[in-house]
Amino acid sequence: MAETRGKILVVDDEVNMGQLLGEYLTEQGYTVATAHSGIEALAKLDLEKPQVILLDVRMPGMDGVEVLRRIRSFDTQVGILMISANDDLDLAKQTIEMGAFDYTLKPVDFAYLSRAVDKMMASAAAAPSSAADGAGEPAPSAHNLLYDLALEIFRAARALPPVARESLGRELEQAALAAMQRGAAGEKQDVVRALNLTRTLLRFAKDLGDIPDDTHRALEASVARARRSVGLS
Repeated sequence: MAETRGKILVVDDEVNMGQLLGEYLTEQGYTVATAHSGIEALAKLDLEKPQVILLDVRMPGMDGVEVLRRIRSFDTQVGILMISANDDLDLAKQTIEMGAFDYTLKPVDFAYLSRAVDKMMASAAAAPSSAADGAGEPAPSAHNLLYDLALEIFRAARALPPVARESLGRELEQAALAAMQRGAAGEKQDVVRALNLTRTLLRFAKDLGDIPDDTHRALEASVARARRSVGLS
């Protein structure tokens, strides 16, 4: 039997959607298993041992957010892409903070899906060698740096005064989230634009007195590391 590109678990209570995703990914050379509920997904995780999970958010019984929470309680390596029919920014932030690779909408953009799966598979392949080489901490990836930056931005935004929170805070969160999502998709120019916007918004926040100097310096340093990770100075 020919070697496949890796194994993916597709979790969706809509049978037709699961079949559509499964057929597409099989054509791309992956081995695909499917589950139609949260409980079935958890059962198949141990049985199938996928490198990537495509996880529907809205399912009856145990929804995708709870499945994500349970998986991340014991497995931090498997790549998990959340899929939803609802454009819910707050829920997207929540799942990414919980360890999802990204959050995308139905109908699925298959070009984006291919890029995201490739990124998650590459991370899964790199994880064992990084842990095994014993040469200290591996260099952080661009995705990890962008994720860390987004977390720092979210924390800083939540500490802003109410007026600033409703204006600059939301814009900062959206820019940082966009940088992380576009980084996951390998879209460098979009990452650059999002990071530039983040830096501009941080300057506004500092000049308006909404964030203290030490917080601004720390966030600027994180933005600089993220820029270097995608090849910018």
